[in-house]
Parts: sequence; structure tokens; C-alpha cells
Amino acid sequence: MDAPSPPPSSEPHDAGDVDVGLARFRWFASLAFSFAWVPIMFTAFTRDRGFTGGQYAELWAAYYVAMVVAELPWGWVADRFGYRRLLVAGPFVLAASFVVLGRSTSFEVCQLAMMATGAGHAMISGADSSYLYELLRGVGRQSEALAAETIAHRWRLFGVSAADLAGGFIAWGFGTSLAFDFSAATMFLAGVIAWGLPSEVRRGAPSRPAPSLRTAARALRFEGVVWVFGWYAAVFVLLRIGFQLYQPTLLAEDVTDLRLHGGLLCVLNLVAACAAFAVMRTYARLGERGTAFTVLALLGASFAGLAAFGSDFGTTWTTFAVIALLCAWQQVSFGFMHPLGRTALNQRIPPAERASLLSAQSVSARILFSAVMFFAPWDEMLASDLHDTYVTLAVVAFALAGLFFVTHHSGRRRTPRPAA
Repeated sequence: MDAPSPPPSSEPHDAGDVDVGLARFRWFASLAFSFAWVPIMFTAFTRDRGFTGGQYAELWAAYYVAMVVAELPWGWVADRFGYRRLLVAGPFVLAASFVVLGRSTSFEVCQLAMMATGAGHAMISGADSSYLYELLRGVGRQSEALAAETIAHRWRLFGVSAADLAGGFIAWGFGTSLAFDFSAATMFLAGVIAWGLPSEVRRGAPSRPAPSLRTAARALRFEGVVWVFGWYAAVFVLLRIGFQLYQPTLLAEDVTDLRLHGGLLCVLNLVAACAAFAVMRTYARLGERGTAFTVLALLGASFAGLAAFGSDFGTTWTTFAVIALLCAWQQVSFGFMHPLGRTALNQRIPPAERASLLSAQSVSARILFSAVMFFAPWDEMLASDLHDTYVTLAVVAFALAGLFFVTHHSGRRRTPRPAA
């Protein structure tokens, strides 16, 4: 049987075309993931729409479920028709979703809009890195992919940080609906920029394996993969629960200025970026087992600190500073999660399984978090003082830190090695 033909592509680009494409892609990266409504989402949905804590959680559960489900068909579309087309379509879907989220007071309509948001996000999540690599590979410059990815990621982090700060100021001055509208305008601009990107040149590019639960189950036959999948999912879920509690914690401590809510997420994104610089040094000193333990222990310490926190620090600014410091510990863990989780899995799987199992790792963690969002008692968790919630999270994080420490295959230090 003849091999399937590669998707149609434009003529090969020269170096100048690729350099222009790289510059445009960095602007795209700085805009396409910058959701300015995220820092004020809890206020927008609970205070302005009157949704309960449980309904708020259901909105995010719908988002994650839609994103997981959409990865499969969008991956198929991207492999056959080109990554750039999804980079164009995704931001426009997000823009339309944000307009609805900013204006609708119906829970059912907002739930559908959050599902559309998850589907739209899935269009650009993964397609962006694939596009960047294929753009360079088309002119034989794939050796530059890591440097180009790093620069684009830096632009993305700065874009997200700026959007977080802007969202808080816009919501404070003009209302939460305008933060959604601002995000929609940002997405529209990202789509326009993607429209101007050069098409990637792909000659016989292999199809990317679609992630699935069957893929995750197949991974279990490799030694240590169960441990890696479990650790990554545990950190992923704890970090995202902590993220959902940022704004309720500020409100519980009477920090109601939405400018500070946006400022908190702006600062925390920068902390995560800086924490990533310490990954290799920590790994070299503590090894895989010690670093994995430290990540979960930092989460536990952050939750314990927030459980012990009281609003008797005087001024609003002092209260905000203490909360920001405690939440920053979580972002240090976030800076470690992806490089450690990816490296640990890469060391345990053969090259032929690499792409599918890395995707399965992410999908499995998202499915678990979706279940937590659906079934956890969020009305009780989001009670006014949040003390019991943080105590529970601290106990779980410390228990998991001990569990993954003792179940690791050995305490020997492991040095990351290049992927095969």
C-alpha cells in the first residue's frame, strides 16, 4: 500500500521568509494564550453572575473535558491539513467564546462557551510547537528549534503576565465584562497575525500519534512509568486546585481590589519563569527522587502556610504581599513540573513510543483534574475562610510527597541524558 501523501504546502521558503515567520510567531505566542479575564474569573462568575461555587467548578470541568476530547480530532486535522490553519482558527474561536462569557448570565450558555474555549485552546496547544519545528525543518534549520521554542515561550510568559495585569486594571475600572472583551480583541489580533504566518513546508512528515487512554495503558509495561504518570498527575491536580483558590483567598482576606488580583497572577507567572532556571541545578544535587519529593513538599508548605494565614497583618498591601509569597511557592513547583515530568518519562520509554506517551501523560492528568472539578465539594471548599480546604490540601501534598519518595525505584542520583 502506498504511503499517504503529505498535506499540500507552499513552495520552500528562503531564510528571510523564515526569519520573518519567526518574528511574527513570537508576537502570536505573546497574544494567543493571554486570557486577561483569568485573574478575575471567580468574581466575574460568582459575584456578577451569581453562580455558586459548584457551578463555577462545573464551568472549568467542562473546559478541561472539551480540551481533552478536542485534542484527538484537531491533531488529525493538523497532521493532514497543516498546523498554521489551526493557529488561525483557534484564536477566532476563542474570541467568540470570550464575548459570550463576558455577556451571558445563563449558566448553561456559559458552560457551552467554556466548552468552546477548551476546544479553541486545544487547536493552538501543540499545533504551535509543531508549526515552529516544521517551519525550521522546511529549510533545514531544525537544529535551531530548541532556541526558537525557548524564545517563543519567553514571549508567551511575558504576554500572559501583561494580560493578567491588564485584566485586573480593566475589571477594576470598567467591570469584569470588559476584561472578557479585551481578551476577545487580543485573540482576534492573534488570529490576524497567524493569518500572516508563512505556511510550513512538510515533506512526508510523520503523523503525530493521537493521545488516548489506550496509549496511557500501553505505557504501563515500561518500568517506572506508573510512578511518573502518578507523580505528574498529582502535581498537575494540586497546582490547578491551588490556582482556582487564588482569587477566593484574596477575597476571603478582604483584598477586593481587582488590580491586585491581576497583579498577583502577573507576578506568579514571572516567578514560574524564574524558577525554571533552578531545575537543572536542583536535579543535579537531589536526583530525580529528591527533586520530585521537593516539588510536592513545596506545595504542601504553601498550602500549610495559607491554612495558618490570618488577616491580622494590618494593611491590604501587607496582606496581599503575604498571600503572594505563599502562592509563589506553588509557582516554584509549577516551574519544575514540566521539565521533570517530561524528562522522567523520556528516560523510561523507547523513541517509537515517545510522542504518544508524552501526549498521554498530559491527557491523563487533565482527565483526573476534570473528575476533581466535577465531583469535589466545591461549595464547601470555597467557604469563606478556606482554612479546612488548605489543611486538607497540605495533608494530601505531604502524604503524596512521602508516597512517591518511598515508591521510587531507587535513591540513586540520575543525570538527565539526551533523548534517543
